[in-house]
Amino acid sequence: MKSTKQAGRKRSQQAERHAQILDAAFEVFAANGYDAARMDDVAKRANIAKGTIFLHFRDKKALFRAVLCRLIHPVQADVEAQPLQFAGGSQIALRDLLSRLYVEIVENKKARALLRLLIAEGERFPELSENFYQEIIAPGATAIGFVVEKGIASGEFSATAVKSFPQILAAPAILAVVWTLLFGKRHGVDLEAYREAYLDFVLRGLRAAARTNASKEATVLREGEPA
Repeated sequence: MKSTKQAGRKRSQQAERHAQILDAAFEVFAANGYDAARMDDVAKRANIAKGTIFLHFRDKKALFRAVLCRLIHPVQADVEAQPLQFAGGSQIALRDLLSRLYVEIVENKKARALLRLLIAEGERFPELSENFYQEIIAPGATAIGFVVEKGIASGEFSATAVKSFPQILAAPAILAVVWTLLFGKRHGVDLEAYREAYLDFVLRGLRAAARTNASKEATVLREGEPA
């Protein structure tokens, strides 16, 4: 019984140390990038001996990969949790979906840091960029496309190019990330206010297109009526 408790306590301590190293490594990589990051700096920030890091990670590349995967998984979990079946209208569903994705990717400081690291180091770690695409981008685009298709079928949205390129609807959110990364507080934007403007822009555009198409169809029908 005692040995079981000791083993459990040891696993708990190892897990805590593992998380401690990842927290410190994230701060170092986020501040310095991959090339300039030093294992000595990670150890100093984690307040541990440098050798302790290598008990958990083979080398700097393995540590960097673990840091990025740890950042990806929470966002992935939220994307996968987006409901693809909904009882309300497509406009409400799309607004909720885009809003939740915006919060996870744009307003989350760690997610922004993840994107910056992937942009900077994506060529060096193509498998991580692909992992990010498969686990976050692709499911997100699929969920958006699903809701748009539902809206088209119900007449709430029109069958525009968005049907083929649902990622277009995420473009303003990506702009917010890039803007924040480039300018920070110097020319910063209110991300919460920007989110509302973004959602209004997207939904008004889809609704306006739907109304325009309906008006054209009505005109064609009237013109086709016998005098």
